[in-house]
Amino acid sequence: MQKSTIASLIGLAFVTPTYSAENINLDDVVVTASRFNESSSPVTVNVKTITKEEIQSSPAVSIPDLLRMQAGINIRNLYGNQGIDTTVDMRGFGDAAISNTLILLDGQRLNGVDGGNIRWTSIPLQAIDHIEILPGGGTVLYGDRATGGVINIITDKSGNERVSATATFGSYGYKGLDGFVSGNLDDAYFNTFVHTADGNGWRQNTASNSWSINGRGGLNFNSGEIFIDYSVYRVANGLPGSINSTTYNTNPRSARTPFDSQTKDGFRIRPGISIKLSENVEIASELSVSQEDQYFNDVSFSFRSDHTVNNYSLTPRIKWAHNLSNLSSTSVFGFDYYHGTVDADNHGSFANQKAHQTSNSLYAQNITALSANIDFSAGLRGQKVDQQARQAAISGNAEKYKSAYDFGLIYHEASWSAYAKAGSSFRFANTDELFGFDPITFAPVFSGNIIRPQTAQNQEIGFSFQQNILDGKIALYHTNVANEIGFDGTQGINTNFDPSRHQGIEAELGLQLLDNLKAKASYAYNDVKFRSGINKGNTLPFVPKNSAHAQLLWDAHIYGKYVAQLNYVGERFTSGDFANSLNKLPSYTTMDLRANWDLKPITLSLTGLNIMDKRYSQYALYALDPATSFTKSDYFYYPADGRTLYLSIRYDFK
Repeated sequence: MQKSTIASLIGLAFVTPTYSAENINLDDVVVTASRFNESSSPVTVNVKTITKEEIQSSPAVSIPDLLRMQAGINIRNLYGNQGIDTTVDMRGFGDAAISNTLILLDGQRLNGVDGGNIRWTSIPLQAIDHIEILPGGGTVLYGDRATGGVINIITDKSGNERVSATATFGSYGYKGLDGFVSGNLDDAYFNTFVHTADGNGWRQNTASNSWSINGRGGLNFNSGEIFIDYSVYRVANGLPGSINSTTYNTNPRSARTPFDSQTKDGFRIRPGISIKLSENVEIASELSVSQEDQYFNDVSFSFRSDHTVNNYSLTPRIKWAHNLSNLSSTSVFGFDYYHGTVDADNHGSFANQKAHQTSNSLYAQNITALSANIDFSAGLRGQKVDQQARQAAISGNAEKYKSAYDFGLIYHEASWSAYAKAGSSFRFANTDELFGFDPITFAPVFSGNIIRPQTAQNQEIGFSFQQNILDGKIALYHTNVANEIGFDGTQGINTNFDPSRHQGIEAELGLQLLDNLKAKASYAYNDVKFRSGINKGNTLPFVPKNSAHAQLLWDAHIYGKYVAQLNYVGERFTSGDFANSLNKLPSYTTMDLRANWDLKPITLSLTGLNIMDKRYSQYALYALDPATSFTKSDYFYYPADGRTLYLSIRYDFK
């Protein structure tokens, strides 16, 4: 990136209105930066927080749509705006984003051992207290698959006595019902969230039905807490497939595969404990078990498949506040054990598949106050993974080990702070990437021993401030990735790509225009290119160079609260176009609106998504058309939903 380009983008970042003052409140408490509750200053200076107030005022109807307002995060919906099979991409990993953005629920990994998408619909928005975002790393504390960053969804655990019910009605036959009940008795508390939704979908064969029950029960005692988190869910939806360019231009709501469908149901359960052994020592641990059954019925290709995915984890850790050469210092030490299995029973052209993966990790992190205003952080992790997989008569196993480090320097004042950090990350192939197919014979091939672990070196500097009516953040980052793991369509296998470089700027600013009127905006510039090889200098597919979002929030008090949001995503190369020789997927700009009226005990909300009815696609690829016996090459699109309206009515019983 040229110096003049960086300078101009820094200037743009500070004249472009984004983030609210709540997000850099130095009294906030977050957990993502240390896996223990910590003050947001100084150790969490580069952790972004989406507050509960922002969630309630946002036009988003799913977690991915909520995340896209943040600088440097791009989302790709395949089947509508409910978040089903939606990919979240941090810092430009394109097709491989799902394996480079780590998603946590209350610190628990939601990324399984396979390459499956996150079940966003199993986490209702009303259950979320806040969301913490750690861009560019997180491997030392959370392990592999965090090269792009970590997103930690923190649910409401208050235990305050409250009961509410929300009914939602929307376009295309959408109906939803959400219930929430929480309470406490002496030192015991509980929270339970119930969600169900049903709709026909904007496109043909995008009807969906989902339900979930989430919650926590806990008991506080003098020196700590014991608790159990739980979730049960089910989601079923149609799979309309991609459509060619002619159909996209003439009838984007149609389906190429009108009878294909999928169903996924599962549960998560996690008992845990935290104990303060002394004023300076605290321990915590969780045991997690999850299972998901997946059923795919691809009628169009005469193929059916039943998958069962199991994940287990044990995550003990200890925090020790101590002095280091008379300097205030805190250290965290931990051990992570993860085990996962995948069992696929296929009926059709593919053989049955079985795989399992076991991972063991040790990590340590230290934060030391060098002075009243300067803090130094350092961390180290070592992780070993054992993988085995079988498909038909082909089987194999692989054993890999990698380590990662990070360190940073933080300077903080009452109203501003700055940081610089550097570190490394890694990721291992997931179980879906262990196998490929010979492009000529279509025979299965085990790739586990061929694929090398992906590694990355990251450097970043950032600055945040809060001054009167203005607040904001800016970060400049540079990451060199080696052996990036991805799918090569020409060979039909998952493989290691040539080295790449990810660098850019993320800027957010908030401006209080009036006492009841605020403007926010975010902007990200991503420059992601191959550093060497046959594609040297080419851009990775599906990474927009520019993206921006803006909000205008008006609090009319007794007359309601109103939000208008603009979303811009720049053009990007289609899936698999590493040579950058095909047409780019066009840029798009959409507008979302929301209005809330608090009529205690009733709250009314009216939301409009893509209010200008913009035709656009968040995902497309260039492929052979099966409708013409694979003789015609064309662009195939997954159209995004058109204009959609939702009306919600919430009643607070207490």
